[in-house]
Amino acid sequence: MKPIQEIIKKKPWVGWVLFLVTVIVVFLIGLFASSIVERRGESFALQVIKPLPDWEPRNEVWGENFPRQYETYRQTLDTTFASKHGGSAMIDYLEKYPDLIIMWAGNAFSKDYSQGRGHAYAVKDIRNTLRTGDNKISPQPGTCWSCKSTDVPRVMNNMGVANFYKSKWKDLGAEIVNPIGCQDCHDPKTMDLRITRPALIEAFQRQGKDIKNFTHNEMRSLVCAQCHVEYYFKGKEEKYLTFPWDKGFSADDMEKYYDEAEFTDWTHQLSKAPMLKAQHPDFELYMTGIHAKRGVSCADCHMPYKTEGGVKFTDHHIQSPLNNIENSCFVCHREKTQALLDDVYMRQDKIEELRHLAERALA
Repeated sequence: MKPIQEIIKKKPWVGWVLFLVTVIVVFLIGLFASSIVERRGESFALQVIKPLPDWEPRNEVWGENFPRQYETYRQTLDTTFASKHGGSAMIDYLEKYPDLIIMWAGNAFSKDYSQGRGHAYAVKDIRNTLRTGDNKISPQPGTCWSCKSTDVPRVMNNMGVANFYKSKWKDLGAEIVNPIGCQDCHDPKTMDLRITRPALIEAFQRQGKDIKNFTHNEMRSLVCAQCHVEYYFKGKEEKYLTFPWDKGFSADDMEKYYDEAEFTDWTHQLSKAPMLKAQHPDFELYMTGIHAKRGVSCADCHMPYKTEGGVKFTDHHIQSPLNNIENSCFVCHREKTQALLDDVYMRQDKIEELRHLAERALA
């Protein structure tokens, strides 16, 4: 084989080819090395840089370690999204559906009932609702704080769960200042999903289930089930937060539970009939639906994964999937956007129609 110098001497263009190839190879190696360094930096950014105390309630402090998650969580302050029957803004449901005032006569919800806003508004909105009274007259127990703040686990730990529940709502106000957030669902040491509300643990214990045995995918729904559930306050004085799941998750199952317990929420002011009022049985409806059967978690639809700077993470802008169809619905569904919306709204329209018929018949 001839030396490379002789080849280049006879064919100068070969030298230029070798030079360009060398430049390209060096350039690609440089890009690859740069990418490795960048990814290592991003990986380091996902590590806990600032240790967190066991009951750290401030979301902004968690945000120092997890800026992407925190910034998306902050987007729950956005109230601009509106779907056909809901959205992220506060809507006065008593004005929109006046039959509810008659249906709930004698219940605190007949005074004030609005569509909920994002998690970042949790403390502000419960302080402003007419249902909780004021700093002089507070008809609600401390139990009403249970799902509103990252301060709750700390206060429960300090004073005991039972004492927390049976205290007065107004007496805990000075301790409850941070809205729903990071430590409600995450262990500050490992960042694993965890349950911080005893009512959920106790509900599964009565079913013979240990919360520690659930999978990570199941936990992506169970952290939501700490609060997005049907519940009642057990005991006239104790006001102990309890989920009526002993017989199952369906409406019939829960009604049987209440019948056997001889529990009612209040006596109707007009008819004098003993009444039950469903709260927000989101998890129960999910458990009896197709998504739970297919192994789809709450977070898959309401907190889908997203990618930023080469890092895949959970979008903590907890919201309606209809405001994020591309990342939520289209992971599984393959129809066009409008076709999916039409299907959803058709079902919601029918539910609205039947609900109005029932409300007007009762009112």
